[in-house]
Amino acid sequence: MENIINYLINTCNQKPNVAAKITKSLEKHNDICAELKNWIKNKQFPQNNPLKIEGYTAQDVSKLAPFMDGVGIYNFMVTLRERPENAKRIIAEGFKRK
Repeated sequence: MENIINYLINTCNQKPNVAAKITKSLEKHNDICAELKNWIKNKQFPQNNPLKIEGYTAQDVSKLAPFMDGVGIYNFMVTLRERPENAKRIIAEGFKRK
């Protein structure tokens, strides 16, 4: 988790408390964290055997919401896992932003 927090602080210019809050939901999902760590390292989504949640990979989410960075995409993957109905509604509405 430390390298995700460091990425948020050093690359995304987040304050430490904000970085900790952003990563809080990721903590209980080791598989999602592992893919995010690889994305941070390579800036690419896995092509071979990517994590699929509710039928979506991180790359699928990236295509649906190109304004999101990797951290946002993987946090959305958490939403797909924990609250699939809500996530699918967000997808159906086109990721409406305020």
